[in-house]
Amino acid sequence: MPRFGFWLLSRGAAVLAVCGVLYVLNGFLIGWANAYDVMLGITSPVGVRPQWCAWPLSLVGWAVMPAIVGATAGYVITEQIDAHHARDLSDVLSELRSLAAPSSPPPASGDGS
Repeated sequence: MPRFGFWLLSRGAAVLAVCGVLYVLNGFLIGWANAYDVMLGITSPVGVRPQWCAWPLSLVGWAVMPAIVGATAGYVITEQIDAHHARDLSDVLSELRSLAAPSSPPPASGDGS
């Protein structure tokens, strides 16, 4: 299993669960639209009541979620690049060496002129 897939199933699930619990808690306490706005940084946690639950949601929306999205995008891009590098480096180098080697002269014709 790839490293990112392992992380997502082990520790990542816990991180996403905490993010989800914070969002649901804030949805019930400050309203769903406010929770969404605070998580995305549209609204400051100072502008909603109660603030004690909005601050952790704001921090999650500011730091944790972009990190997870960035890691996911980086993993997907890396996997796509690796999929296109199907040839071993030694094979590529031997092919380049054979192309760079001086070619042998053409065989002499046997007509003697």
